[in-house]
Amino acid sequence: MKLKIALLLASTLCVATPLTYADDASANFVNGGIGVDEQTMMHNVANEYPLHIEFSKSERGTFLADIPVSIKDSHGKVVFELKDAGPMLYVRLPKGTYTVNAVFDGEAQSGKVTLDGKHNKRVVLHWKRPADPITKDTDE
Repeated sequence: MKLKIALLLASTLCVATPLTYADDASANFVNGGIGVDEQTMMHNVANEYPLHIEFSKSERGTFLADIPVSIKDSHGKVVFELKDAGPMLYVRLPKGTYTVNAVFDGEAQSGKVTLDGKHNKRVVLHWKRPADPITKDTDE
């Protein structure tokens, strides 16, 4: 019985924390931020990652997810890639200058950032789209 309860608790925790983490020789990042709970978890670990990337669209700044992203160093070498980033992506990289590239709806965006090893840096990739049309009822 205790085993069943422990397994049930473990599966509940996995569902409640869908953030993506990686911490190995090839990548060190946390990805997520959908909903208030995930955003809170992301903000709680933010200081551990010097590069913060956010993806948004439209005049309202609606968050985007499932964005393919790559990060290149100053020599043009890809040092990080993720097929489904966002809306918030925090990456731990060494000091240096990087270019962040992402694509949404066929349109590429990029941002350049220099990490100094002392301060966190933020890159916001924002795709401008017309505001959602406003529908008005008219009496005729």
